[in-house]
Amino acid sequence: MPNTKQMKIDSLEDELRDSKALNKALTILAGEVSCIMNDMAKPGEVEDFFAIMGEASGKRLGKAAKKRFGMIGNVEEALDTFIHRTDMWYGYEMELDHIDGNTLYINIFKCFIRDILKDRKLTTESPLCAITRGYLEGALEELTGKDVSVEIVYGDVDGICREKIIVN
Repeated sequence: MPNTKQMKIDSLEDELRDSKALNKALTILAGEVSCIMNDMAKPGEVEDFFAIMGEASGKRLGKAAKKRFGMIGNVEEALDTFIHRTDMWYGYEMELDHIDGNTLYINIFKCFIRDILKDRKLTTESPLCAITRGYLEGALEELTGKDVSVEIVYGDVDGICREKIIVN
């Protein structure tokens, strides 16, 4: 009788190897798309494109969260809901650092975009970072009904990034 436990382990190891290979291929692809777009476009156009892409995705997230939780008028509560009560921020680990008036400061510890930047030896000045900013803006605007803008305060491809969310 075959050792079914070992067969399951072998199968899981094969799946893990395949997933890692696919993840690496997608990381390379995303990095190359960013670099090629940067070479082809005028200054600022690529960042605008990635911001719009992130915002559209964020709006879809915000709509799903609004169905689940209802409209959340307070941006801090909406951010907290996304971070702690949903799995919608897959690929991100972040926390609210502090609030100063109408500005929320967040620390981003894990970001799938930063993984791409590290792999392609790019910095947080890359237009790809606009995806995260757009993602946050779209999701929070959709869930809160408020106009927000997100700006990077500090970015470190090997550490944390700090961003500020300004409620307009």
